[in-house]
Amino acid sequence: MPSPPTAHIVYELIDQPRVVVVEFLSHAVADPTHAAELGKELHRLIRPDLPMNFLLDFHRVRSLSSTAFGALVFFVLDVGKAGGRVRICNMDELVRFGADVIRLGDYASMHDDRQSALDGFATEGPLSKG
Repeated sequence: MPSPPTAHIVYELIDQPRVVVVEFLSHAVADPTHAAELGKELHRLIRPDLPMNFLLDFHRVRSLSSTAFGALVFFVLDVGKAGGRVRICNMDELVRFGADVIRLGDYASMHDDRQSALDGFATEGPLSKG
């Protein structure tokens, strides 16, 4: 069952594979305040009652500021420190360009669609957490 929407994201727990799917509700994250709020919401998902597999689905997002990319990178790095994995899918071409510039793909797997990202989690096998 999906969570109630927060300011910038909604998430859903999928059982097979055990993944937290995060969808962004905003079409653009353009200012530092919005980016900081987004970062806080993402970090609230790093907790013991959720699996440490995260799929970030960007299908609604058309624009991310550099500050928003920074918040995203910190989330990805913190998930990794917690022993988890992040996969990203459905990035708009211009948003993907920004992700490529900062080399986000070095830290999180990038996928064209949700199913290929979920398949990637399934083939990696389970994590010990969650």
